[in-house]
Amino acid sequence: MTDEGASANEQLMAACRNDQEDTVEEILESGNYDIKYTDGAGNTAAHLAAKYGSLACLEWLVNLDDIDLNIKNRMEGNTPLHYAVEFQTQDVDTAAAMVDILLQGGADIKVENRNKMTPSMLVLPKNKEISDLLAQSTAAYEIDDADIANDDDYGSDDGEASD
Repeated sequence: MTDEGASANEQLMAACRNDQEDTVEEILESGNYDIKYTDGAGNTAAHLAAKYGSLACLEWLVNLDDIDLNIKNRMEGNTPLHYAVEFQTQDVDTAAAMVDILLQGGADIKVENRNKMTPSMLVLPKNKEISDLLAQSTAAYEIDDADIANDDDYGSDDGEASD
């Protein structure tokens, strides 16, 4: 397939689908793209990278400030994290690496697709690595600021620590 007539957005989508890291890097560095661009099914470049196991491309994408990793596509209501988890049926190691990258990038594990499935519900029972990554992320979401000790909470009003 030649991309000569394709827009930068279409080229970015194709590069993410086909794991063409150099092309993704080139487009992102040019700044001539819309990271919110979607195809007819509502997939973003991150959706396609996760769906097709394009790990290196996904790494480039999650580092963009304005990327929305929790956007649902129109077809299944999947986020890139749903697709990364589903990739476990093709390559467990790549799927786990993509899940980790997406979680570090701020992907929300609580988003449900059209079938009311969260990414955690899609993990195969035998896949402990992905289950553990999602469980750790769940624990992090459940801790709020009130659960974290703050040095300012201790001591008297005059700034001295109490015994």
